[in-house]
Amino acid sequence: MKKIILFTLAIGIVASLSSCKGKYDNSSAPKINATVESAFSEFSNMADQAVTGNLFYYKNGTLIVNDVASGTVNNDIKAPCSVVITLDTLNSAKTITIDWGTSNCDCNDGKQRRGKLITTFTGSYYAQGTVITHTPIDYYVNDNKVEGTKVVTNMGLNTLGQPYYNVAIDGVVTLATGEIVNYTSSRVRTFTNGFTTLLNFYDDEYDITGTANATVVNGDGYVASITSPLHIKIGCGYVTKGELEITPTDKPVRIINYGDGTCDGTFTITINGNTYTVMG
Repeated sequence: MKKIILFTLAIGIVASLSSCKGKYDNSSAPKINATVESAFSEFSNMADQAVTGNLFYYKNGTLIVNDVASGTVNNDIKAPCSVVITLDTLNSAKTITIDWGTSNCDCNDGKQRRGKLITTFTGSYYAQGTVITHTPIDYYVNDNKVEGTKVVTNMGLNTLGQPYYNVAIDGVVTLATGEIVNYTSSRVRTFTNGFTTLLNFYDDEYDITGTANATVVNGDGYVASITSPLHIKIGCGYVTKGELEITPTDKPVRIINYGDGTCDGTFTITINGNTYTVMG
């Protein structure tokens, strides 16, 4: 599998809404979007760390690694907040299981987790036709329950000779507040740089396109649409270019423009013809 760092599309939106608070309606949609997107985007990073027998960002405490194929199985009693990784490569659909246990565990990224994440993959991340499926089981992050599936499919090369992947999420997130969010997204992730240097993921760059939508029990849902590809540079902590529109239910569209490709965290948000600049 390929080590992938996925960025939450709404991180900047939340920051911008906070900085401009009071200048327009106070929809909770951007905050909900950030919570949901973040929960699902982490799955790929978790699986990529786990397949190497590591889980640095997503654990705090003892790590127990079981390799079914080699017969190396640690039968030690699981201590509170130790994380068990089980690798099973015997079947055609290989499986990685990450088990935090049934109680909240503090992780190195500052979040609390409990439950399991099961990832199956049919082949190499680089092989056309490979399907990677992430499924949470009784999984909670910061007491938000995450359910559903995230499926990443290698579609081969586009007309420019770039590898691209379909990423589909069909999920339900029950927030710690009790709100239930039904969430779906359909996106395409295209390698634009770094796909020929397999051992160096720091030079990887991606374009993200597609849409997402959510409905919330209180009616404050939203639709998010990428109107110009969002450009991701591994090694930069920001979206560097592209445009995203997020439209909360019964509220004006927010147009977020991430700039010209500079890694500075600066972007603009336009609502009702008023444009605000948010500095990184």
